[in-house]
Amino acid sequence: MGTTWGTLVLAGFTASVLSACAFWLFRALKVTEFSPTTQLGCLVSGDPRLPLTETVGVVLFMLLGCTLLPLLYAAAMRGLGGVGWGTGAAVGAVHGVLAAAGLPWAARYSACVRNGHLPLPGMLGVRWGAATPAVVVAGHVLYGAVLGAVMGAA
Repeated sequence: MGTTWGTLVLAGFTASVLSACAFWLFRALKVTEFSPTTQLGCLVSGDPRLPLTETVGVVLFMLLGCTLLPLLYAAAMRGLGGVGWGTGAAVGAVHGVLAAAGLPWAARYSACVRNGHLPLPGMLGVRWGAATPAVVVAGHVLYGAVLGAVMGAA
């Protein structure tokens, strides 16, 4: 039996909230300056200090995390043998590595970086903190594991 939209949205919502909390915690502990919500908000606003930037970023993060990403992750997990926390974590690890590898291109798409409000991320985002690549991968692994666990339990 296929996964319903309701299951995908619930799993995506749960995974998005928990991974957003993890990203926030890493940033609050000054492990990294990376914030996926800020980066998404910087696609439309040029100043990360504006409340609009973070608000737009959170909305985009939740919309993507509850709709498109669960669809893609579910397809990948099925391709890896089934939905579950382990396959979700594996998909998240691949996604996290790709996301960290793509951080150097943030200057092209981020109005905040282009306007000088955020520094250039450097290779794998290490200018935002030496642990940034690990943080990006860890946040995506958490997202995938939670998503897979919730989908597998439904």
